[in-house]
Amino acid sequence: MGAKITMLILLYAAIVGYDARRLSGQSRKEVIVYAAILLCTLYMGLLYALDLRWPFLHDFIDSLFNAPAHRIVDFLKAPQPE
Repeated sequence: MGAKITMLILLYAAIVGYDARRLSGQSRKEVIVYAAILLCTLYMGLLYALDLRWPFLHDFIDSLFNAPAHRIVDFLKAPQPE
């Protein structure tokens, strides 16, 4: 775990160090989008480094649409012949 965290720190330091000069001339919207993408990758990197089982986007979508989808499938099932 320590090696993964160290690697993430070095990787993000290199990314921010390389992009800092380029971002200084960009508009505020572009910097916000860049920061949002970087935060998403940081979240995924921490999940990997710490072996956490935190929810992903597909877990949210699954919990939101799972029950209605089952109800639709049950409604569309043909009755069993007797």
